[in-house]
Amino acid sequence: MFFKVVLLSIIEGVTEFLPISSTGHLILVSDYLNMDKAFYEVFDIAIQLGAICAVFFLFPSYFSERIKQFKSKETVVIALAVLPILMMGYVLKDVIKAVLFSPDVIFWGLIVGGVGLIIADKKVPTTATDDHKESVSLRQALIVGLWQCLALWPGMSRSAMTILGGLAGGLNRVTSASFSFIIAVPVMVVVVGYDLLNAWSSFTAIELAWIALGMGISFVVAYLTMRWFLAFINRQGLLVFGVYRILLGGLGILFFV
Repeated sequence: MFFKVVLLSIIEGVTEFLPISSTGHLILVSDYLNMDKAFYEVFDIAIQLGAICAVFFLFPSYFSERIKQFKSKETVVIALAVLPILMMGYVLKDVIKAVLFSPDVIFWGLIVGGVGLIIADKKVPTTATDDHKESVSLRQALIVGLWQCLALWPGMSRSAMTILGGLAGGLNRVTSASFSFIIAVPVMVVVVGYDLLNAWSSFTAIELAWIALGMGISFVVAYLTMRWFLAFINRQGLLVFGVYRILLGGLGILFFV
């Protein structure tokens, strides 16, 4: 059990903020490891929360300023970026869980999203860019929010779709990535918090200890991954992630579908 908890937590920490679909990787790996379904469904949610909390430590001043200026334009910007997926996710939640959480859907999502990343990489200049997340406009936030809805397709990746949305709205790569990290917080807190509250009381002390360990590991790994990714995307762009997604999705369809 220790190996499974550590492996899945590391995978979550690495993939949550990279544009390669954390949900897709976790579903595929947990299925291979033959994880207990009831435990995994909550464990998966908890380690996502651990990873999301790392954003606060990556951008502490940004969040402290948003709290001080709760009624500011910047708060409206964040709301516009997160409300579309929350509303659509609520309406479609039963359909998504019943129909879309399958390996073939995930593999195709990886491929389609990978193609999108490659196209975006070719369209956006590779010159170094600065982080201007504080200057995201209302229009750009809404564009990001609408693109984020595509992440309801498992395998597409919330991070990938929000980064592509940012690029489509005129943001540079670094700003698109950092804004993607930021809007993950309210989205995942709502989704994860709701599911955790419903299931928390059904686990033993040992299972809760495994969950706590997983959250801690995913937190540390996510923090390190975000710092690396912001530097990498500034220098190298998105091509490598697009190619990886297409290869993984293609191999999955070839051998497992």
